[in-house]
Amino acid sequence: VIPPPVIHVESYSEDSISFSLKMTTNIKVSGYVVNIYWTFDTHWQEKRTLIVEGEKSIQKVTNLTAHTPYEISAWAKTELGDSPLSFVHVVTSGTRPASPSLKAKAINQTAVECSWTGPRNVVYGIFYATSFLELYRSPQNTTTASHNITVIVQRDEQYLFLV
Repeated sequence: VIPPPVIHVESYSEDSISFSLKMTTNIKVSGYVVNIYWTFDTHWQEKRTLIVEGEKSIQKVTNLTAHTPYEISAWAKTELGDSPLSFVHVVTSGTRPASPSLKAKAINQTAVECSWTGPRNVVYGIFYATSFLELYRSPQNTTTASHNITVIVQRDEQYLFLV
């Protein structure tokens, strides 16, 4: 039986998490697959995937949000196959930024100008859909570091937007 890898959180800050990966077995490990999950505004779960080569590893994930819960899951790729998953949960330190104040204005039948307030030097995600269910399950989305963006939509539809 292949055991799950051990994920040990080494440190965390407002915008990063450092963790180590190792196996407690003599089975040869070629690498790990790591997923970092977080939830955006209780509507949309996002993830970042890392492919890590080698048997032992210390990783640092940056560009995270302050005071946000993150779930790290990992499995090892071994000579005998993939291991079971391991999980750890971490809440970054600091104060979570205030939610941006969004304004959306139709420019024409297929373009919507979205603008918002919020801190500079961060990346914003813009999520949009034609229903709450679609906004929750599979919204269209884009990212930008600016405070406005023009979104192209289908004509004759009403849209919901989140930033």
